[in-house]
Amino acid sequence: MRKLFVQFYLLLVGCFLTVVLLIGSVYGRVVDSASDRYLSDLLTASLTLITSELGNVPPERWSAELAAAGQRLSFPLRIEPATAFNLSEADRGELAAGNIVMLEDEYLFLQRMPDPRYLLVAGPLRYLIFQHQIHWVDYALILVIALSLAIPVLLWMYPLARDLRAFERAALRFGQGRQQVRVDLPPRSGIQRLGGAFNLMVERVNRQMEQRKALTDALAHELRSPVARLRYRLALGAGGDASAAWSASMERDLDEIDALLEEMLLHARLDSPQTPLAPSAIDSATWLGRHLERARALGPTLDWQWQATAQTPAGFTADPHLMGRALDNLLANAARHAKNRVTVALAKENGYWRLTVDDDGAGIAPDDRERVFEPFVRLDASRDRRTGGHGLGLAIVAGIARAHSGYARAEASPSGGARFILAWPCAAMPAQPPGTAQG
Repeated sequence: MRKLFVQFYLLLVGCFLTVVLLIGSVYGRVVDSASDRYLSDLLTASLTLITSELGNVPPERWSAELAAAGQRLSFPLRIEPATAFNLSEADRGELAAGNIVMLEDEYLFLQRMPDPRYLLVAGPLRYLIFQHQIHWVDYALILVIALSLAIPVLLWMYPLARDLRAFERAALRFGQGRQQVRVDLPPRSGIQRLGGAFNLMVERVNRQMEQRKALTDALAHELRSPVARLRYRLALGAGGDASAAWSASMERDLDEIDALLEEMLLHARLDSPQTPLAPSAIDSATWLGRHLERARALGPTLDWQWQATAQTPAGFTADPHLMGRALDNLLANAARHAKNRVTVALAKENGYWRLTVDDDGAGIAPDDRERVFEPFVRLDASRDRRTGGHGLGLAIVAGIARAHSGYARAEASPSGGARFILAWPCAAMPAQPPGTAQG
């Protein structure tokens, strides 16, 4: 609100000052010009009359006459030697022509006496002093008005800022997965239509997510039934050496379809913002050793290493089934790309559990390191499902990370290939007693 208030207030004050200064400049020039002409004409007539009267009076009576005239005219009059003023040639010419000369800095008017050695001095004029002082009053009033504009701006901005904060909170909650969030703004709110559009967007997004989930669930369940029937028929019809190879091939295909269905169901479940978790305390050495032993079958010729460091914890907290699935997917991905070695490490850093899997393969281009976690993305176009998986493995890893309030990231590995990092907060979930954690 503060930034919005300052921007709007400065814009308003800037426009106000621009208009005031432009109008004031034009008005001031017109008024000052008319005032100067009127004052000059008035003083010319008055001083000319006084000088002519003094010409008929002895010099010793000039003081008394000037005092009397000053009382009538409301400004002081006196006689000064012409040498008392440092006048320009133009001013001396004006005096010689019988005109009056104004000294603006001293608010004085000069008129030549019949004796050119003396000048009749009128002033200082209080009117000119007041006219000069009133300029500072004008500036002060402009400043007060500019400052007072903050009051209506604040009165107008406060309800708008309040509604914008409510809108922001709703947007953040929706981004965190709270699908039922809505913006509730009063009918007179300035952004009421924007809130209505947001609510409509939320409803459409929720509807699309529900439709997509329903489609995925329906597809998986519809495929699972015929797969089960095929297995049953194969079991009944298998027999003989000729059919053994055929049955084994069919079994492999069915296993692949079954794996795909399982991945689709898991991905659909992880795609939900409220994925249920069953966190437990997990023993690091046992858990990593079990999954590395499984992975050796994927790459019998590879060197599978568990890198233990001073930051490696004896245990950690996570959903054992989901975190085990994430590690299996990372190890399977590494087995497909590594040339000689796969390294796994687990550490506790800055309040996060950090699981890393490194391979010494070709690596991933920087532009593809985010896209690799999208569903059904295969960076190598030459792969099919048999050589490159179904394209859901890393998407499931990212979903498991999000379910644990963490993140998954790909970067370059020190061994030259790719490094996948799965990190989640240590305090993100309460740990159940150890002993039942599997995965």
